[in-house]
Amino acid sequence: MAYMLGLLAVASFVFVEAAEASNGTSQDRRDGWVSQPNGRGTFDILWSCLFTIFLCTWVSLHLNVPAAHENYWHQFCRKMRWMVQAIMAPEFVLAFATGQKVEARRSVELFKDLDLPAHCPKWTIRHAFYANMGGFVLQPRESSSFPVNSKQLHWLIQRRYVDYPTMTADEVWDKSKADGFQKSLTCLQTAWFIIQIVGRAAQRIPITTLEITTLSFVLCTLVMFYQWANKPLDVQSPTILTSHKTIAEILLEAGTAARDPYKQTPLDFIDNQSPSWLTEVQPHLQFRTGPRMRPLPRFTNDRFPVIGAGPDAVGLFLFTMAYCGLHFVAWDFSFPTPLERYLWRAASIAIGGCAFIFWVCETYQDGHRLGRWERWYAKWRGDGRDGRINTMEKTRRNRRFVPVWEVIVMSPVTLIYTVARTYIVVEVFLSQRSLAVGCFDTVQWSEFIPHF
Repeated sequence: MAYMLGLLAVASFVFVEAAEASNGTSQDRRDGWVSQPNGRGTFDILWSCLFTIFLCTWVSLHLNVPAAHENYWHQFCRKMRWMVQAIMAPEFVLAFATGQKVEARRSVELFKDLDLPAHCPKWTIRHAFYANMGGFVLQPRESSSFPVNSKQLHWLIQRRYVDYPTMTADEVWDKSKADGFQKSLTCLQTAWFIIQIVGRAAQRIPITTLEITTLSFVLCTLVMFYQWANKPLDVQSPTILTSHKTIAEILLEAGTAARDPYKQTPLDFIDNQSPSWLTEVQPHLQFRTGPRMRPLPRFTNDRFPVIGAGPDAVGLFLFTMAYCGLHFVAWDFSFPTPLERYLWRAASIAIGGCAFIFWVCETYQDGHRLGRWERWYAKWRGDGRDGRINTMEKTRRNRRFVPVWEVIVMSPVTLIYTVARTYIVVEVFLSQRSLAVGCFDTVQWSEFIPHF
């Protein structure tokens, strides 16, 4: 938490100091491409920002284990799609990372009730991440294999359908393709970028809109690194868990809980990976879906995070608002034309407003699905009931996890956010054609050295 508060403090400092810095008047500008003979030029600004954005959006992505039949091209295209999503809406990728960490912590608590021999390795957050990303694949007798997450694995181990995995936390991490050089390069580049921005803000040197936007990527990336610190990166081959039972025998012994046809995997009655955009929202909207194979050959990366109403949700909300708020730093910046300044202001307001509306709607709907509001109301009334919803009611609500009112509200909100975000991404490059003269000044680092 101290790490996150430090990032917010840096963002607040840049917000105040950069907002007070003069960004130049329309008569004090330099148009076109500017070389860098004695200071920084257009190429320096573009290279520094684009290289930082690439590292923030490519290296920081920790995607789930791919299907066994997928080749490199399929995996590359999937990561490119997520890179584009991280550029267009980095706060949403941050939400996924936060939700995955919350689920991993819940898994660690869940596995504490297993009565395991002393020689078995402790179930850690690395094991939980590995399981929830599709790292364990169940191979029933005479049945098709499919991935199982931590909840499903816990259920299987409890009933002795599979043995407890003997992998230690270090062995789980050994499957990670995390490149120390890439991560070190990303940390060094982002650290240097932050130092440059803080130095310019401290000396009241103008900052470009591209640099402000890049700083917002850096803010989200550093938090994503923190949330995914224990998630293995680019795992290619899962761990196979064999069972002496067929899947039909497992479902039969599960009783009435497993009588409904499954949609994702045969163990949907334990956890159906809901809600997910690819496997549930797109079919609901009659869009093309994927993956189409059943049981699912892999876990999709877009399961909506169920974060709850604790400190993680509060922290994510604060960082989302900080990300949106950074765009307000350029409120009084000098743009090539007055129209571009007004459009930037409108887009900044739209992004912040849409993010807030999304949070309100999703928080309410998430609490409704889980019966949180009934429990809180029962506690407030003090009537002695815990307000928990029964299984049938919870199932009914889960089936309607995209209610009509949410579609009506979120459709225009999503459209407005997309248009506003697209404008900002385009404008930060268009504005490079005419920048304030001060944007090409460099930080005088000697001024930070005490003189006696």
